[in-house]
Amino acid sequence: MVRINIIVEGGVPGSSVGTDVFNNVEALRESLNRFFSRLLNRSDVQIAIHAGYGYRNAARMYIRQSGEKSLFVDSDRPADRMEEWFESLINTENPDKSIIIPAEMREKVYFMMQEMEAWFLKQPDSIELWGKDNGYERKRENERIDSHSSIRKRDIETLNKPSEKLALLIKTFFHNSGKGVKYGKLKSAPGLLDDVDVVRLLQCDSELQRFVDSFRIR
Repeated sequence: MVRINIIVEGGVPGSSVGTDVFNNVEALRESLNRFFSRLLNRSDVQIAIHAGYGYRNAARMYIRQSGEKSLFVDSDRPADRMEEWFESLINTENPDKSIIIPAEMREKVYFMMQEMEAWFLKQPDSIELWGKDNGYERKRENERIDSHSSIRKRDIETLNKPSEKLALLIKTFFHNSGKGVKYGKLKSAPGLLDDVDVVRLLQCDSELQRFVDSFRIR
């Protein structure tokens, strides 16, 4: 059995939050576990998801972890500027606080371009399904989510702040007993992750494909 430690940017320290937030963090971790398990689709792999909190802390955790490990972080930039992410870990004012990821470890750093929410924007029907799962009422019933101007005919990986685009779509297309529905990563992302079709998502996400391919050759 191969154990894979996947450190994911996000979450909050459990010791500093209330019960509801802690439970949401745990729900997100479990959904990410199911998501990556479906991606790899291998019975000989055991996945452990670790919340990395901020990207700098996630990078430190990645460097310290032993054994099979991968790091998933928001790129916060388009694909042609990935090197800038590694440069952002360097503290020019205080070199002692700089984080240097060795060259041999960089191949297992994977990017959610430009945030995890881009996965859902690439598959608008997962947003539709999520709304139904939660019993939300549909607004603009005759309008498809993928026809909205924020994502229509757009290269999702070039969109700045996908989380803001997702929040706008949810606010635009759903309400709950007459009240607006708000997107929250910890509260909403677990259900959205469970509704994503990973087979189709792999076809349009090169970083997820790179992750999966790294285990196919073993």
